[in-house]
Amino acid sequence: MKQVSFYLSALLFGSVAMAQEVLEPLVVTGERESEGKTPELVKISQPEQVSQLQGALPGFGAISSDTAGYGDILSIRGTSNTTFFGPAGLAMIVDDVPFGDVYGYPTEFFDLEQMTLHRGPQGSRFGRNGAGGVLEMRTAGPTDEPNYKLSAEYGSYDSQNYRLSASGPINDKWSYTLQSYFKRRDSFNDNTFDSGNVDKREQFGALGTLYYRPGADFELRFRAMVETNRDGAQRLTALPGVSSQFGPGIDFLRSQDLFTNNSDFEGRTDLDRLQLSLHTNQDLGWANFKSISSFQKWELDPSTADLDLTFQPVTTSIIAQEQEMFTQELRLESDQDADVRWSGGVFYLNKDSGGSADRFFVTSEFGTFETQTTNFSLDEESVSLFGNMEWDANDALTLSAGGRLQYTETELGRNKSIFGVRNPILPPGVLVGPPANSAESEGWYFSPTLGATYQLNDETSWFARTSIGVKPEGYTAFSDNPNTSSFDEETSWESEVGLRYESADSSVGAELRGYFKRIDDYQFNASVPGTTDFIIVNAERVTALGLELEANWRPVDNLTLSASAGISEIEFDDYTDLGGVNRDGSQVPFLPEFTAAVGFRYDVTEKIYLQSSVRSIGTTYYDAANSANFKQGAYEIWDAEIGYNGDGWNAAVFGRNMLDEEYYSFINDAIAAGSPGDPGMVGVRVGLEF
Repeated sequence: MKQVSFYLSALLFGSVAMAQEVLEPLVVTGERESEGKTPELVKISQPEQVSQLQGALPGFGAISSDTAGYGDILSIRGTSNTTFFGPAGLAMIVDDVPFGDVYGYPTEFFDLEQMTLHRGPQGSRFGRNGAGGVLEMRTAGPTDEPNYKLSAEYGSYDSQNYRLSASGPINDKWSYTLQSYFKRRDSFNDNTFDSGNVDKREQFGALGTLYYRPGADFELRFRAMVETNRDGAQRLTALPGVSSQFGPGIDFLRSQDLFTNNSDFEGRTDLDRLQLSLHTNQDLGWANFKSISSFQKWELDPSTADLDLTFQPVTTSIIAQEQEMFTQELRLESDQDADVRWSGGVFYLNKDSGGSADRFFVTSEFGTFETQTTNFSLDEESVSLFGNMEWDANDALTLSAGGRLQYTETELGRNKSIFGVRNPILPPGVLVGPPANSAESEGWYFSPTLGATYQLNDETSWFARTSIGVKPEGYTAFSDNPNTSSFDEETSWESEVGLRYESADSSVGAELRGYFKRIDDYQFNASVPGTTDFIIVNAERVTALGLELEANWRPVDNLTLSASAGISEIEFDDYTDLGGVNRDGSQVPFLPEFTAAVGFRYDVTEKIYLQSSVRSIGTTYYDAANSANFKQGAYEIWDAEIGYNGDGWNAAVFGRNMLDEEYYSFINDAIAAGSPGDPGMVGVRVGLEF
């Protein structure tokens, strides 16, 4: 595989040397009729983070653990990532640059020009493997004239958000774009033990791109993104009235309020992201050639949490982890207006991860304490060939076919030490831990796809698609037993049919989709009874059946109404848990039963506007047993904003979660605690543009 890396690097520098003339950036629009458009509900609800897309995008689910993305779970039609170590089910690509594991995804959105959710396996259309789908985003390119924007926002909990963007030409060949933000707020939680600022938040981000266009057929881009998070504790509170593994004596000391805890120390989350990429875009006449090279570094050091949530030093967790990833994509694309359109290329990925996890806890023996330290490395290297073709068979029928062939190597290195006191009369010392564990695996994976679109008339079309998605096998570092440290590949077969309508004047648009998916060897996390191991298991079969609707209506020029809904039945069809209990028919955890949203934007005058949205998230279970104690019932989030757009300035008053709905965005069944969602907030925003 190292030879592959060398050859790809040589091709990269060769493509830069081909630079001759300038080319306008190409926008990958996917399935031509429906994709490449930011959904109206996303524009209305104005999400700032990935988790806030839930409801506005049917089929999409998000579990936010409140550690700046670490431990988050993103799903699309049932395909998701695991909390730790498993591959992503929903890939993310921003400005053609792919991200790695879900915890490495950016915490905050920059100003976006376009956002598209590609549903279904996308291995044939993108360099980065999207086993369940791809969330593709694009920021704005450079402006023809110098342009500057400033905004400042202030709201509840002393929340502040400052943004700056600049764009424009440097000379006739060079131009640039720059965005940056700084955000902070005080704590939502109260710590009754030390009155600390428990979950305060502070983050900074910047994204800059330099463009070189010496002519009409070539473009070179250098892009850099940085993000820092300096947060307080994970927003964990005890589930009221629910027994934990710590026993009634400890449970009695845990606060039963949604936004209160009694922790003996203030937690901390320090997280940094860096992304560098080099892009070339060359018009060859008969095709367009792209090269995207990226380097990414993600570092968490530390993430600390008081797991018992009391003023007693019962159990704590300290995690430090980092990941470095290099990717290289080489792509050829035909003329997208031709009767036969094709694209294809090669994609290389090298990802090195490592870290340590310290856990201190009181054992079941009286007077016994242990500190367990796990050090690990997880490395992945893969190379893929991918391609897709569309053919306009006649004026009404378009056929498509594609595939992906991927080879992946994975390596695990792990050791664990235990330091503790067995009883009060013995001195502390190093106890016997499990033997060091190292392992490696390799595999070939093939993902085909077929599709068709039929134009029934000028306004209505029918489409169908069937495809296979694969998440490779791998390892978890949180298992003492080598026999449970590995997990198998996950394979899904998904078929969808749909109907798309858009009126001649574009005032009405709607799309109805139905899908069925069978997932074999479904990957998800499970705790091993009687141990501290947290592993990835494979459920033999999961089935998913769903219906999705998106609709927009503009009854008059100054009013837009929008709605979306997605209902799904995603269940274990063949799974016996680690305790030997059959879970067939249970809802798969971390996946909402339905999501829905409605919204509107009304331009009262040319300068005054009013917009509002309500997002509804259905019942979500957080364990395979579908326990009532670890269930979040359906809830709704209402946001609204009224604003004024003047000549060169703007102002707005906004409210988020205006009904102050109480809910958990994440539940940890092992410690009977959860992360409460953001409470109600109001604020004002002012901006300048010149």
